[in-house]
Amino acid sequence: MTTSNSKPATLGRRSFLAHGAGLGILAGLGALPGGVLAASSVESGVLTARIYADISNIDPAFWTSAVDALVIRAIFATALEFETGTNTFATRPHTFKSYEVLDDRRVGFEIRPGLMYTDGYGEMTAEDAKFSFERIANPETKSPYVDDWSALDHVEVTGKYTGIIHLKQAFAPLFTTTLPGVSGVILPQAAIKSVDGGFSTQPPCFSGPYRIREWTPKTRLVLERNPEWTLDAPEFDEIHLIPIEDPKTAELGFEAGDLDFTEVGVSSIRRYAAEVPADSTFKQFDGLNYYWMGINQDNGQLVDQRVRRAIQLAVDQTAIVDAAFLGGASPSAGIVAPGLIGSRKANIYSRDLEKARALLEEAGYGGGFPLTIAIQQTAENLAAAQVIQANLAEVGIQVQINQYESGTFWSLGIRSEGEQWKDVQLFLMRFSMQPDPSWATMWFTPAQVGIWNWQGFDNAEFGELHDAAQRELDDAKRNEMYIRMQDIMEESGDFVFLNFVPIGALYRNTIVPALRADGEPVYPGFAPAKS
Repeated sequence: MTTSNSKPATLGRRSFLAHGAGLGILAGLGALPGGVLAASSVESGVLTARIYADISNIDPAFWTSAVDALVIRAIFATALEFETGTNTFATRPHTFKSYEVLDDRRVGFEIRPGLMYTDGYGEMTAEDAKFSFERIANPETKSPYVDDWSALDHVEVTGKYTGIIHLKQAFAPLFTTTLPGVSGVILPQAAIKSVDGGFSTQPPCFSGPYRIREWTPKTRLVLERNPEWTLDAPEFDEIHLIPIEDPKTAELGFEAGDLDFTEVGVSSIRRYAAEVPADSTFKQFDGLNYYWMGINQDNGQLVDQRVRRAIQLAVDQTAIVDAAFLGGASPSAGIVAPGLIGSRKANIYSRDLEKARALLEEAGYGGGFPLTIAIQQTAENLAAAQVIQANLAEVGIQVQINQYESGTFWSLGIRSEGEQWKDVQLFLMRFSMQPDPSWATMWFTPAQVGIWNWQGFDNAEFGELHDAAQRELDDAKRNEMYIRMQDIMEESGDFVFLNFVPIGALYRNTIVPALRADGEPVYPGFAPAKS
């Protein structure tokens, strides 16, 4: 869905400030003249876009959010890249000049000559590819993305720019999510050694179209053209990325003229589809990202599966989604989006208050008990949590809603960071996704307990199926495996699937955005509109 509007603007900077919502954005952008940033910034070679959180780790082996991934793709180069402006997830060579599938376990490749690293680290070579891919695959690295290279045996270097990827077995996601994804970034070994094997927000070098010029945490990240990059010159001299956690604030910022591009809140999709702000365009995409309520089975009050099942049966999935997204999304039946292999048609359990009360009585909780639900600070999360609160009150469970800013929230269930995970009970979570079902299931294997698997969900069959599905090249068999995995998740009592998150992209008519099939922006591909 695409809608465009060229009517005169009606919401200026003064009215935006009157709402009190623009202060953080304007503080990040500095004193800006004229009231409307978009035209002047684009004309001066600057693109200003909203990101939903600040960067937290931009090491390709340890990144933590979709925002990190967006920035990584701008400052580093991947082996393959997703095409933009199409309705498919087709890929093409990027730092790879070419590649050839020799057989199910061998892929030959050639690096483009002349790709230079900044900061004196020289030219990209096959040795760098070997180091980068094997670094993530090495268990000693402890990368949470080890599954992206779980089938890797080794990379054989056959020349300065050429090599062969040797796999231990066939690996279906290699060309759909690994090589075109963040795990396909190629970095120099010397640079990583210079920072003791890893970094978080200060890269030792850059290898992509842009480099970081300036970063003011929680305020602004400024990317500038990388003078060492020679492959495909980006159109904008600078990209200013402004972290704005709440989508409603971002929408007001856009309408005030402070942003050239933003993703809108799901609850605003219907509004913008019906009426677009002045001189702007709105596009809607079927997103792959998934949203669910997690239940921590390792918390003392939730160890009994009957209690978790009662919670599943008590919540009203449709009411939650409607309240949070105001008709902008539909209830889901799993974590694999429609259109991908492994998408389920329906959930196993639906709302049944009588059965929920009976299970609580059977488990010794007939009189009710208190729980907490942890959420990030957004209007949509709060609306969803309030419906859950009301639903569970109907079976005697009193839910307290605890709101957190993004940095604190994303550490709550990480067991290596302290004992706070033990107090996590219910939580609302949204995960980013790549176009292969393995990228949905990889976070819930037994090995991910206490990392991204906050539920404590520990099922051997699930883990075995996940591994087997990655090795399976028959799509029909993979489909059955992923459906079974989602059945296991729901049967555990640890998950309430809510919805897949549609993407609404709002941008000035002064720019031409580069967007993947799921609406994810690829900032190096953005360009000024031709006059």
